Amino acid sequence: MHKPSILLLCSLLAGTGAHGGTYEWTSGWGMGVSEHLVDDGNGNELNISCPDYEEDGYVRAYASVGGRQYSSEEGGGFDVIVDGETYNNPFFTDCRVCGANFPSFWEALRQANQLKLMVDGKTINLPTKNISSVLQPLGSPENSCRSAW
Repeated sequence: MHKPSILLLCSLLAGTGAHGGTYEWTSGWGMGVSEHLVDDGNGNELNISCPDYEEDGYVRAYASVGGRQYSSEEGGGFDVIVDGETYNNPFFTDCRVCGANFPSFWEALRQANQLKLMVDGKTINLPTKNISSVLQPLGSPENSCRSAW
């Protein structure tokens, strides 16, 4: 086996550990980015990433649905359904209209009773436990999530 093949194999094996879901919203911080995370215990998850400083960027999100990875910054992103209302790629805020819609989406998300992600014809349910305590209001000093506009 070639050295690059061995390194690739080792890195793939290192990332195949069992995934035990928390079934509730959690947050963490590392390298200047606050992350807000939730998963359903079946490998489907949402990660909302917010840089601490404006010069480092704006809110963006990543989703894992059915074993595939999606980003709010690539392609069409993914849709979020909050209590039956669909928001089209709401974490992409790099346009005037997108940025204008973000505050009302964020407030709806913070108060969600039912949360779903929809992408590539798949719809998954995500837990809402702890969502309002993990996701702070946009005007809060503890919240570094900002719209690009």
